[in-house]
Amino acid sequence: MEQDALVDSMSTEALQALYAKTVYLLRESRKEVLRLYAVDSEVALLEKIKNGEIGEHPAYDHYLSVLILDQTRMQMRAEMMEQFGDAPAAPDVCMHLIFKAKLEQYYANRMTEPVRLAQDALTLSFDTGLMMEVRYASSEEFSINWSWGDAELRMDTAPLHASCATFPVHLHDDSGTVKAGRMANSGLDDWRNFSGMLNTLLLDPLLEQVASL
Repeated sequence: MEQDALVDSMSTEALQALYAKTVYLLRESRKEVLRLYAVDSEVALLEKIKNGEIGEHPAYDHYLSVLILDQTRMQMRAEMMEQFGDAPAAPDVCMHLIFKAKLEQYYANRMTEPVRLAQDALTLSFDTGLMMEVRYASSEEFSINWSWGDAELRMDTAPLHASCATFPVHLHDDSGTVKAGRMANSGLDDWRNFSGMLNTLLLDPLLEQVASL
């Protein structure tokens, strides 16, 4: 509410400048991630991962970061055109912004602190001790890391581990072993997929009761 009030109180010129600066910073952040791997596109970065030229992680997380930064930049540009041009209402294209709103709506009583929205990741903390770092570009491209106590697990879609029955989705369990894994409601929309996984982890963070989500 305070942020909305701040935006409402800003002059048109100041608000335009804020949008422009945000779009610029997102674009530069994207370039900086790509420079880490001496590539000029997310496609080239993904090829390096597929070919084994660079390690799976954190390279795949950085690949997703590039996609998410671009999603957010597109969202900001569309909203800027909606605010100051003749463009129609901007559709929601950034999964993290969509998820943040849904998490605050449906899980506020389970969270121990507000959703933290970084440029490229969501950080979540729940009353069970579950902590999550989420990079979610789409149901086909995501990396979800979580911890519970000393255990750390990850489910992602890096295009490796072709022997997994659920390729490219796979689970890195708390021992580091790669196993088959899938989203709880595979085939449904992004929020229902993610919230289904979250509901499972709130009950069974180590996935001891199920072979996979």
